[in-house]
Amino acid sequence: MTANPAPVTVLAENKITCLTEPEAKSFIQKRGNSFVAALPQNDMNQCNGILRCAQSGGKKLKQAAFTMAEVLITLGIIGIVAAMTLPAFIANHRKQVMLAKVKHTYNIIANAFERAKVDYGTDINYWYLPESGSQLEKSMFFAETYLLPYLNAPIYCADKPTAPYCFYQVKYLAGNDTANWGPADNNSGTALLLDNGVALSVTVGELATLNPDDPINEAINRIRILFDIDGPKGYNRYGYDVFWLELGGAEGRLKGNNADKNKILPYGYDFSKACDYYISDINYACSRNAQYSGGYCLAYIFCNSWDAGKNYPW
Repeated sequence: MTANPAPVTVLAENKITCLTEPEAKSFIQKRGNSFVAALPQNDMNQCNGILRCAQSGGKKLKQAAFTMAEVLITLGIIGIVAAMTLPAFIANHRKQVMLAKVKHTYNIIANAFERAKVDYGTDINYWYLPESGSQLEKSMFFAETYLLPYLNAPIYCADKPTAPYCFYQVKYLAGNDTANWGPADNNSGTALLLDNGVALSVTVGELATLNPDDPINEAINRIRILFDIDGPKGYNRYGYDVFWLELGGAEGRLKGNNADKNKILPYGYDFSKACDYYISDINYACSRNAQYSGGYCLAYIFCNSWDAGKNYPW
């Protein structure tokens, strides 16, 4: 039997050296796997097949794995970074989803009116509305004549306030007051649900402005549409998922029966106003400090070319 070579502790450069198994393990622990290379069979035979062979200056193999402490530290850092950035990412995603749905819904309603113009004339001011009858009856007539034929609306409330689509509570932007969503319960309007889950509330007739700053504060003839981009299942809050349209925009409220109602615009929108006007503290503004807060949020988004901007009160 051939005697085993004597153990060595230092490896010569580019030389094959035979080690005992314990010494090979010790070498690997001290120097790592980077200097351990696979050797041809004849080199293994030089060590009688029972010893470990190592080669200094060999090609680098796989680096040593991370220790458990290193893994935990790395995961901790990743967690901290995620905790710092994830809320902002989620909030930004919600903004973009909201803006996309708002613009899409606005286009759906605007296109419905454009299609109705083909059948009833290009000037909405001359569309027929009954002079007599209740506000509910006028609202139903308008919805059934000028909207429903041009929308995909599987649910139409008519004069039936059937929950959850036809009547539910929504909050103003400030969140401290509520307003009725579906007006069908008090005979003031009607509601419908589109096939994409958007709810519409349609109110037509003589409506008071409720705004003491308006030059006209008595009941005037108006056509108002509210839409909720996710129906009763969402925030149900002005400026978050509930938005307001009025034919004529600001004119619809400020000029009374003399308003140009041919313009399908956000509630309160005035072409002469700067965008920051709609987020000031005036009544209906897109500000939590305003009375009837959130009414102008769509006007602000519209003014900003469908961008909420950095000052939007999320």
